[in-house]
Amino acid sequence: MDPNDSHVSTRGAFSTRFNEYFSREVAQKAAKSLADGVEIEFRIRESDGTVKETFVFTKAGGQNVVRPTPAEDPQLLFNLTPFAAEAILTDPATEIGVIGVNIAKLAVSPDANKRVSIQFKSGFLGLFSKGYFGVLSAGGSQFGAFLASKGLNGMGAIKAVLKKFKSE
Repeated sequence: MDPNDSHVSTRGAFSTRFNEYFSREVAQKAAKSLADGVEIEFRIRESDGTVKETFVFTKAGGQNVVRPTPAEDPQLLFNLTPFAAEAILTDPATEIGVIGVNIAKLAVSPDANKRVSIQFKSGFLGLFSKGYFGVLSAGGSQFGAFLASKGLNGMGAIKAVLKKFKSE
């Protein structure tokens, strides 16, 4: 099996730790708007691109769940280096907006070792119907202000970004 294939899956420390991370009250609150069955695939990749671990975040019975398997039909795909994963897991922030800003800063980081790459596998309507925009709203004015500072200050701008990233 190709080590860069999305079907590589290992039960590892990151899936276990992200399960704990997403079980926290703040994470449950942030993901409240997400519909059961959403799927966000996480790939922990070494700097050479080798996939170290693959797991999926989903919702089941209204609860956040992490499974040590690839997603069947992900709406989002997060590629993280081990360093970026550690930065998320050890972030002491307890407010949704602050956490969102900190993750967004990793997504725009010029340092490839710290960067979180986010790929949109679903279009605007798919994301909207599954409740993803409620997560953005949960971030409040602090997260909204950060997005606006990066040029994402309305649904039109968000649609344009989604279209750009989905076509890449």
